[in-house]
Amino acid sequence: MDSHFVIKEQGRFSEQQKTEISQYLDLKTNFKLGLGFDNIGQLWSSYYIGIDWIKEKEIYIAVEPKIENLDYVKMFVHCLHHYEISKFIKEVYHIDFQKTQIEIQNANWDLTPFLVVHFLSLVESITTQGLKSNYIIRDQNLNGKIKGKILFSQQLKKNIVSKREDRIYCRFQEYSTDCLENRLLKKALLFVQRYTAKHLDKEKYKLLFQKQNRLLSVFDSISENISYSEIKRIKINALYKEYVEAIGLAKKILRRFGYSYMNTYSKVEKKLPPFWIDMSKLFELYVYSLLKDAYGSKIMYQLSDDGKRQTRGHYGDIDFMKLDDKILIDAKYKEIYTQDGKYDIDNIRQLSGYARDWGVLRKLNITSENEVIDCVIIYPDKTSNDNFKDRELKEASIKQFIKFYKCGIKLPSK
Repeated sequence: MDSHFVIKEQGRFSEQQKTEISQYLDLKTNFKLGLGFDNIGQLWSSYYIGIDWIKEKEIYIAVEPKIENLDYVKMFVHCLHHYEISKFIKEVYHIDFQKTQIEIQNANWDLTPFLVVHFLSLVESITTQGLKSNYIIRDQNLNGKIKGKILFSQQLKKNIVSKREDRIYCRFQEYSTDCLENRLLKKALLFVQRYTAKHLDKEKYKLLFQKQNRLLSVFDSISENISYSEIKRIKINALYKEYVEAIGLAKKILRRFGYSYMNTYSKVEKKLPPFWIDMSKLFELYVYSLLKDAYGSKIMYQLSDDGKRQTRGHYGDIDFMKLDDKILIDAKYKEIYTQDGKYDIDNIRQLSGYARDWGVLRKLNITSENEVIDCVIIYPDKTSNDNFKDRELKEASIKQFIKFYKCGIKLPSK
C-alpha cells in the first residue's frame, strides 16, 4: 500500500510533514496540487483538491475540500445550465492519465462525473454546428452495379459459388457522418449513458439526463462499432477545435472504464489517476451560473468580446458586473467573510482599484469621476441561501469601507 499525506485545502503542513515532503517536491517543474511555501518557509496547500504523487509509485498526497461534505460534482453540473459557462469548465480540472494510478485510502473522490459533464458539453457544442462527415470504406454486396473495386475473393465466395449472378461484391469509399470520429463519440456517449443510469440520481441531475438523451438522438444513425485499433488511428484536423477536445475526452472515458461496459457499474473508485480540481475557479463559475439564473443578461462576465479573459489592465480580475444596478461583483472562495467585521484587505484593494478604472466605468456607462460605485464580494456561507433569486446582492455592509458589501451563498452538500 502506498504511503500518503492527507490535508485540507488551504491547510498548513506540520514541520515533520514538510521535511518528509520537501525532499521530493520540485515546485518549478511539478504542479503538485498548488503546494507552496510562504515567506517564512511554511508549506501550505492551496485552493486545489485532488491527489498526486510526491514520489512516483511510493508516496502520494491527497488534498480534500475544506468545506465538510461539499458536493463539488453538483456545483460542476450546475455550470451546464448555461452554454456560455460550460465552455470554461475545462479550466476547472485536470486528469493525468499518463501517470501511474494511485490506490486511494480514506477518501470518497468523485472524478468520473467531471469527465462526463465536460464531454457532454463538448458534444453539445459539436451538434449545434452539425456532425462532420468524412470518407469511410464500405464493403458491400451490390445489386447489379459496380462501385469502387471488386473484391474477387469475396465475389467468388459470396456470389459465384452460390450462382448469384446479379450481385457484385465491392469495396468503395463513401462520404458520410458515420465516420470513425462520430462512432467514437457515439461509443463514449453509450458508456456515459450506462454510468449515469447506475450512479446519478435522475431527479437531482435532471438537466444532465435530458442533455444526454438529446445528444444520443442526434447520433441515432451513427454506428457504435469501432475497434481499439481504429480508435488509435483517428486523427483530427486542428481546425475542428471541439472535435479535437471531444475525441481526446472520449478516449479518456473509454480508458477510464477499461473499454468495458461492465466497469461502468462499479461505483467505488479505488484506483484513480492523479488529478486536481481548482475549487476557486469552480466556485467562480458556479456563482456565475447562479447569477445568470437570477439576472440573465444583466450579468457580464470578465471577458472581452473575443471570448478571452481580460488581462491587460482594465477589468481583468473582476469576476462580474451587474449592468443595470452598476455593481462590481467578485467571487471569493474564502470563509473569512462569514466572520462579522473580518475581510481580506487585498480583496478590498483590488476591487476598489477596479471601481476607479475608466475601462470598467465606461462598461457601466459611468462618465462622472465623482460617482462611487457599489462593490460586492460573494463568498461561501453554509447559513445563507443557495441562490440569488429575489435577493439583495448588497446583503451586508463591510462597514470599514464606503459602498462595500458582501453576500453569502450556500454551497450544495452531499
